[in-house]
Amino acid sequence: MRVRHVASPSLRTAAWAGLATVVLVGLSIVLLADQLPAVDSWWHSLMLASRTDAGLAIARALAVIGGVMWMIIIGLLLIVTLLSVRSPWSALTAAAAMLASETITAVMKVGFARQRPPDSLTETGFTSFPSGHTTLAAAVAITIALLAGRKASWILAAAWIVLMAWSRTYLAAHWLTDTLCGAVLGASVALLMWVAVQKLASSAERRRSLREHSSMDASTAGER
Repeated sequence: MRVRHVASPSLRTAAWAGLATVVLVGLSIVLLADQLPAVDSWWHSLMLASRTDAGLAIARALAVIGGVMWMIIIGLLLIVTLLSVRSPWSALTAAAAMLASETITAVMKVGFARQRPPDSLTETGFTSFPSGHTTLAAAVAITIALLAGRKASWILAAAWIVLMAWSRTYLAAHWLTDTLCGAVLGASVALLMWVAVQKLASSAERRRSLREHSSMDASTAGER
């Protein structure tokens, strides 16, 4: 990964604000207890009313592709590809984003313990907030967009995240707020990991530069 000069403080601020927002929404859900937010009720009814066989087939396919097993496979392929093109910092960014997003999601699911919609067509176990599928989809997609640095990659990332979020609510596996917060969480983690690895790469580059200068100075001194 080529070290770039980025507005790290701004990125960190945006990422931490995203994480704080997710935590606040989670806490509000806990405080509301059995009171379902109006936006969740409205969207849930809309998804149920708009179901078609084709829509369900697409949503179920996305549930498999966006599941932990397939996303780990995709992530490993991405990491191996980055390593093969001698981009270890990019590989580290991808690995860190995936691991951090999965860890934080698991902690939040246990901590907030929100129940899934009762009429879910897919998972019935574990808890609902935030959506693990959407979080991981956002973490991977945003990481790829950050590494690619192209407008098209951002458009594709946004489309993938929206599609995954839609599929989770279409199957009634999650409430709308689960998926929205999952998207924010995944994107925030990706930003934080990218900024952190950028700093590590910059530090490593500075240390290497200092070593090279020291070696040159020593060689020059020896020739005198």
